[in-house]
Amino acid sequence: MPMSGIKRWTLLIAGFVVALIVISGLVPISLSDAFIRKYGDAMDWRGAWLAGRRSVNCGRIRIGQDPGAATKCGLEAHAAGRPFRVRYDIMGYDEPVAGGLVVAADGRLYALSFMGDPSGGGRTSLWGQRVDVQLCPKPPRLFVNPKGRLNCFQAAPSPPAGITSPNMEPY
Repeated sequence: MPMSGIKRWTLLIAGFVVALIVISGLVPISLSDAFIRKYGDAMDWRGAWLAGRRSVNCGRIRIGQDPGAATKCGLEAHAAGRPFRVRYDIMGYDEPVAGGLVVAADGRLYALSFMGDPSGGGRTSLWGQRVDVQLCPKPPRLFVNPKGRLNCFQAAPSPPAGITSPNMEPY
């Protein structure tokens, strides 16, 4: 049964309003949080894309969890020449923060830094989240820092020398 002209216009206008709300970032916080919980954030997506479908997912280590198994997984995958990804959540001041490593299928090693909401909203923003991807120095080397996390720039955590210094895990 064909749709009447009024129903068609009503659906078209409703769809346009929903599109405007989504594009403008006025998605309700609960809807935004539910989307991120179900489908992941920008760090999850970027890491998976860089590592590729056949990569080893060594996991996400939440704040307070022991990183030992994920770090071991990354070291073993790297030693075997397999692409992998690992993510370590880090305590941020006013937003979710994370650091991670990805080895791509072509062997390139990347450090990823994640900021959930650079404006300091205290949660991960659907539209404001950012992932910084840095190519690790060559030859690629992995370090296990004193906190048990993998890093490719330095063996120990330290504050960055400047705002643009590559340091995926400053603390």
